[in-house]
Amino acid sequence: MIKADVQKILAAKRKSLAIRQQKTPIAAINALAQMQQPPRPLLSQVSTPDDLIILGQVTLKEIYDPIAAALRYIRSGIDGITFFTDHTIYSKSLDDLLLLSRAAHQHGVLYQNYILDSYNVAEVRAAGASSMIVYASILSRSALRNIVSTAQRWRMSVIIQVNTVDEIQYAMQLAPHVISIGMDYLFDAERDLKRIEILRDYVPYNVRMMATGCVGTLKDAQILTELGVDAIIVDERLARTPQQIEELRQLKG
Repeated sequence: MIKADVQKILAAKRKSLAIRQQKTPIAAINALAQMQQPPRPLLSQVSTPDDLIILGQVTLKEIYDPIAAALRYIRSGIDGITFFTDHTIYSKSLDDLLLLSRAAHQHGVLYQNYILDSYNVAEVRAAGASSMIVYASILSRSALRNIVSTAQRWRMSVIIQVNTVDEIQYAMQLAPHVISIGMDYLFDAERDLKRIEILRDYVPYNVRMMATGCVGTLKDAQILTELGVDAIIVDERLARTPQQIEELRQLKG
C-alpha cells in the first residue's frame, strides 16, 4: 500500500509531467537524450560474485550541495551515485540530475526518483542518467513494461523495485539488471530485513539484488551482505574515506 505522503508526491509529479509534455514534444526530448554520452554500465557490468557495488546517495538535506556531495563520494572511491529527491515535492530534480551527471560522468548516476511513463524515461536520459530505479509498487503492469522497455532501448541499467512475490515474478519477465527490495529511500532494518529474507529466494542467481533504502551504519551493511545483496546504497557516514569504502568491500568477500 502506498503511503499518503507518497501519493501526494505522485499526484504532484503527474501534474508537473503533464505540463512538461504539453510544452515540449517527445521528439525534442529524444534529440537531447541522443546528444548525451552513452550510459555508464552501472550495475550491469560483469563482475565476480564476491564484488560489492557501492553507491553513494545524494539527496535533499538541510545543507544541499549535490555536486560537492558527489565529488566527495568519488574521492572516496565509490562505484556510482544515486540521486533521490522524492521524499518531498521538489521541482528541480532534472536540472540537478544534469549537473550531477556531468560531475560524475566517469562513474554514472542512478536516478532513484519515481518514474511515471516513457516520456519521463527520455527526460532522465536527456539529463545524463545512466541507470534508474523503476518502482513496480506504484505502477500498473503495462506502465512498468513500457518504462523498462524504453530504458533498455536507451541502454540504461534498469533496477526494478519490488515489495511482493507477485511483483518480483512479473518483474523477472522484463529482464531487469537488478531487483531492488523495499519501498523507502532510507533503509530500516526492522521493516526491510524480513522482506529481503522472504524475497531473496525468488531472485535468480544471474540477476543482482539490492536494498532500495540507503544504509547509514556498518552493521546494517554487514547484515545485507550476509543476506546476499550485490549492491548497497550508502550515505556519507559510510563513505567519507577510501578506507571506509574498502571496509565495505571486504564485507562481501
